[in-house]
Amino acid sequence: MKRLFVAVSTTLLLSLAGCSANSAASSPTPAPSSAPPASAAPDTASPSASSSAAAPVSQCLSGRYRLIRFVGVGEKGTFGTGEGGDVTVTFDNSSYLLRGAGKDPIKLTLAGQTASLLVNGTISGDYQLQGDRATFTVGESSGNATLSVGKVKESVPMSQVGNVLAPDGEAGLSCANNALIVTLRDVRLELGKI
Repeated sequence: MKRLFVAVSTTLLLSLAGCSANSAASSPTPAPSSAPPASAAPDTASPSASSSAAAPVSQCLSGRYRLIRFVGVGEKGTFGTGEGGDVTVTFDNSSYLLRGAGKDPIKLTLAGQTASLLVNGTISGDYQLQGDRATFTVGESSGNATLSVGKVKESVPMSQVGNVLAPDGEAGLSCANNALIVTLRDVRLELGKI
């Protein structure tokens, strides 16, 4: 049973991390919803918050966001998703901090298999912004996550969680209506402002 669990959990995380170097170019990634996340609070500080026009990316990489959903593209065009959970990302002066509170798990789905990932730790990093693109670099991590498949649970270090959830490398950015989408080579993160 332990061997099966390790195989399933490794497949889930590695596939979501996008192990194929050309998977993003050869596989379409599902388009993000055109509506802002239902749970995103209105941005009262921005006069254009009620319009559907995209905001300048430099304004979006500021403040705290909740991870609404992510889509990872893996080998041979397979993709997995994660939704929910209590993971937040705070952007501040060219740095970011990803934090999981360890109370509400992310629901993972890959090739008909489901699992949950309870993130209880942090990952820090920084970024350089150029227009609507940014280059992210992962820094330090602490804590861990618990990957659950059925009744079996396994601890996963935050560095491995970071392979999927922490922005690392070149990314396209878009934002509107309190939503920020970070499109990396093999993972798209959909974030809602809080």
